Amino acid sequence: MRRTRKAIAMLLALLMLLSTVMLSLASCDGGNSGDGNGNGNGDGNGDGPEASSYTVSVKSEGGLLMSGISVHLYTYEDGETVELVDYSKTDEDGKVTFELDDAPAGYAVKIDSDIPDGYDVEDHYPLVGSKLDIVVESKLIKSAIPSGKVLKVGDIMYDFEVTKSDGTTYKLSEALKYSDMAVINFWYDGCSWCEVEFPFMDSVVNEDAYKDLVSLIALSPMDTLQAIEVYKNSFGLSIDMAADSDAKISGAFNVGGDEGYGFPTTVVIDRYGMVALIEVGAITNERGFRILFDYFTGDDYVQKKVSNLADITPVQKPNVSMPSSDAIADAFEKESLGITYRNDKDDELSWPFVITEKNGETCLKPSNAKVEGSYAQLFATVELKAGEVIAFDYLASTEQGADCLYVLVDKKDIYKISGVGSDWSTCYGFVALEDASYELAFCYIKDGDTSEGEDTVYIKNLRKVTETDIESPTYIYRFAATKPNAANVYQEYASVVLGADGYYHVGTADGPILLADLMGYTRFSSKNSVYQLCIGKNYEAALTNYCNYASNSEIGGLCPVNEELKSLLMQLVDEEYDKGNPTDNTWLQICCYYDAYGTDEELSDPIKGLSTHSAYDTILNPEGAGADEFPNSVTYNRVIMPRGLFFKFTPTESGVYQITSKSEYEVNAWIFREGDIGERYAWITYDSVDRMNPDYTNCYMIAYLEAGTEYFIDIAYYDVYQYGTIKFRVDRLGAEGVYRFSAASPGVFTYYENTSSSSINKIIAGGIDVVLGEDGYYREKRTDDVEGSLLYADFTKTTSIFGNSTLKDMAEKTRAFDFTLDEDGNTAVGGTDCTERVKQIIATKLIKVGYNEQLGETIEEGDERIGCIIVDEELAEILQSLMDKYTFAGVDASWRKLCYYHEYFNSVTPGN
Repeated sequence: MRRTRKAIAMLLALLMLLSTVMLSLASCDGGNSGDGNGNGNGDGNGDGPEASSYTVSVKSEGGLLMSGISVHLYTYEDGETVELVDYSKTDEDGKVTFELDDAPAGYAVKIDSDIPDGYDVEDHYPLVGSKLDIVVESKLIKSAIPSGKVLKVGDIMYDFEVTKSDGTTYKLSEALKYSDMAVINFWYDGCSWCEVEFPFMDSVVNEDAYKDLVSLIALSPMDTLQAIEVYKNSFGLSIDMAADSDAKISGAFNVGGDEGYGFPTTVVIDRYGMVALIEVGAITNERGFRILFDYFTGDDYVQKKVSNLADITPVQKPNVSMPSSDAIADAFEKESLGITYRNDKDDELSWPFVITEKNGETCLKPSNAKVEGSYAQLFATVELKAGEVIAFDYLASTEQGADCLYVLVDKKDIYKISGVGSDWSTCYGFVALEDASYELAFCYIKDGDTSEGEDTVYIKNLRKVTETDIESPTYIYRFAATKPNAANVYQEYASVVLGADGYYHVGTADGPILLADLMGYTRFSSKNSVYQLCIGKNYEAALTNYCNYASNSEIGGLCPVNEELKSLLMQLVDEEYDKGNPTDNTWLQICCYYDAYGTDEELSDPIKGLSTHSAYDTILNPEGAGADEFPNSVTYNRVIMPRGLFFKFTPTESGVYQITSKSEYEVNAWIFREGDIGERYAWITYDSVDRMNPDYTNCYMIAYLEAGTEYFIDIAYYDVYQYGTIKFRVDRLGAEGVYRFSAASPGVFTYYENTSSSSINKIIAGGIDVVLGEDGYYREKRTDDVEGSLLYADFTKTTSIFGNSTLKDMAEKTRAFDFTLDEDGNTAVGGTDCTERVKQIIATKLIKVGYNEQLGETIEEGDERIGCIIVDEELAEILQSLMDKYTFAGVDASWRKLCYYHEYFNSVTPGN
């Protein structure tokens, strides 16, 4: 996420082609120091009591200028404050100035009313002279973190102690006695980006330059100590790792909580005990950790609140020069075009393109390969006649979708090139509609994370051709509003027609799709996007839906226009930004389209699969289809949030259907009814696994589906950054009466955000509804005449919650159940009652081969219930407390994630 956000920000800046790119690095002026007792001496020339202007500054011991601090000015006599004279809050520079008409005997200042927790302040500070610099020291807060407290950058950290996976303890205050910084990394077993990050973290923290200066602890809120030690050893890690069970530090930083951060998240506590940085997302190279450690352990460290790693990453300025324009032309042009090439001479951060060879041919490449967070630019002005095409050849060897070469014409992004290619390809960059001069630009943007291939794009053979020379499908961007007059009023608008697909098209009903640019600047507004303009308006919610489609669009920021979107755009133009006299066509200033060349096919729907009205069609496998027949496929070539592309499926026969996938990488999947789209906790079914033969990579769903009802299938990679193709199949198993031993609450926890009322945002475990029967056991709560299945807690196989640990091992080999329950079923950590009780339950109630008195039947070899325990009220309370301890506290019935039941599929779909 961090990578995507940074790349977008850089791209927006470059697309505007600003003549100067400025990097502003905030610095803190320590000012004049006091005498050690808070009494500043100003410039040494204090005016004494006659001065009418008095300045008070407040800063931390580390030099952080403290804004928003209430400063109360009192008269001061005989060492005591007497009467309040004035008060104000410090500005962004940590200063406040008082202007007084009179000058009594003396003044003193108090600042203790709203100083943040963790800072030590005096009762008062005498004001000697016209300036007072107050320096406040900070210390770790010794008390426990208050319940519900959410820590943020700038807060003083609370001390804590945890038991590491090797059995020793880690205490923050002890760590900071010997280190210049402490790093807390939040992770869990199963987090793919945590797994990517750990080797870099482990390697750098053990380097001689840092091992005595940096204290690092990796805390998992979801794994047991035993599971953590197994994980640590399996990956050969040496860093300290612990379970965040008792301390619940992750909750204090809102990692994984409501509107909280994801995993991994890295928190830096500086030498003064302040939360100095919360870095969300993986740091995927050693350089990132060295930058982090160098900054906070440096001898010249001055305290400041750091938003993210990018803020402290030093910018690498170009160390190569651009060849002459003539040399560029000789290397790049297929034949002389008379073009002058340039880099931006006023942009000291812009790397040049340089001359090189690839596969024995002379060509150009950007010079910033392997330079994280950098960009290279090449500009040229090209004269084109109507119908002429500017073309070139390229060979890409970059990280797909992240490190990209952008081709721009007249400051508009026309083409994006990335990925690893094996041979040269041709890009037809632009087709001129009229004789004119066009500004051509190449911008290679290198993100701040990983690299792939050679981390560059080679370009050669720049040339002019004609439309008839275009040999591959090419789509050229066009504005829907053209020919502005001297008053910047557009004189011509594209003619649009509503097509059979529900979208507006240009020219004819099957012409180019009309697209609205909802996320960028447009000819309607060069200062704000449609997304920004609609905020706070009565049509915001409806228009935001389309902005969500646009943000996930295959053509970034663009969304096809249907009747509803057209109406919303007209409302925005007419009601809010009419600029005096809008015409019926003014809304088209927000729109564009793509002309097709080299093909008879128009550009396809760029939001295909993102909405119900653009869902893909599902192909049903015929009866008796082979085991390797997977006729449906979905390709992910970009990050999509919320994850997944929709396939629609309307059965012609009611019955039980099975959906399975075929993928190299782990997938998640859901089936929704039409009305449940967007409510991702209300699925009909979610992908599950067979307890006896688990396949955590592919989805495995069974659901009873009604004939004539429209359903939507969503299959996506578990890792939203994974690119590739997933195949899947849909098979009808029969009319009804199919049983499956299913997970009672499959998949991950779901964060449900209600946009109409943030007060009911919450974490949801999902899964089936249950009821406590008269026999004392929990059963599935059903809405038909079929008796609900018993619930079985899985004690002997690993679960998706606790990774490599089983509940049996957790009871017998770790302190996982080391808590007590009061008479109301509430948890009190620190006792041993539940550990002993769980051991007794395992010994007496674990289902084994042979006759089972509780079930009243004989258990045969191979029964899927072997190793499970039937859940009664007591066991449910214990398991709920275990989940509260290791996952998200207070989530209703999260204990069901540890359970299975016999799912019955018939004509009445069970409740969720």
